Amino acid sequence: MDDEGAAEGEALTREFPGLDVIPTTTPVWWTGAIVLGIARAQSRGEEAVLFFNQDVTCAKDYFARLGEAVDANPGAIVGSSVMYAQEPGRVWSAGGSVEWWGRGIRVLQHGDPVSELKPEPFPADWLFGMGTYVPCAIFDRIGLPDAARFPMAWGDLDFSLRAKRAGIPLLVAPQAMLFHEVGDYDARVAGAPTAKEYATWLADPKHNLSLSAHAEIWRRHGPKLLWPLSLAARTAFLFLNFFRIRFLFPSSPSKKSEDTDTR
Repeated sequence: MDDEGAAEGEALTREFPGLDVIPTTTPVWWTGAIVLGIARAQSRGEEAVLFFNQDVTCAKDYFARLGEAVDANPGAIVGSSVMYAQEPGRVWSAGGSVEWWGRGIRVLQHGDPVSELKPEPFPADWLFGMGTYVPCAIFDRIGLPDAARFPMAWGDLDFSLRAKRAGIPLLVAPQAMLFHEVGDYDARVAGAPTAKEYATWLADPKHNLSLSAHAEIWRRHGPKLLWPLSLAARTAFLFLNFFRIRFLFPSSPSKKSEDTDTR
């Protein structure tokens, strides 16, 4: 299609026969769309759902590799490895970790060459909301993703941490590869943001850097009683990280680095 996201439901079903389009009267954002899809899948008795994004494409063997990991790990939530579509030989994410007393929310293998991906599935603290397989029985245990509080940013993180707390394994299938059209929040693609842009991102409740979304994640999942101190450390890192990425990418996304992330 020429314009991403511009087609109406009828046009989409003509282009993709068998596609089930769920219309809404107001924007529901990523998490709300996921919840609608889950409800439709549950109403049809489906065994599992696959969280996905509109700005990713699959490797040719993606579903076969994901299926292998799912079959080998029944009951687990299984995520994918995600490459830069702009640079397919480089990893954008392979799951994430959380360091409550360190850098906070981290992206595993961000910026690594694809050759450094592990050959077998491995555990993660949280999984991105793109290419993540979730058995429907898990929703009965921990509930749905929280579309009200996390309409866009960190709905995947909150859901992952709830699942981990319930003892549900979270695994990354590194050989199940997606290619993500990474946006302007990534300095490797768009260059370093200006101070005004970065401040806008921090204030935007739907952005990955949203301070309000961070605060809710820390309140729900951070160190008991001490979460405000842990959140303060994360906030300090976010401000320091602005200068870090300005140094690594002073003017142009063509200036590459092996270790840059703003998430």
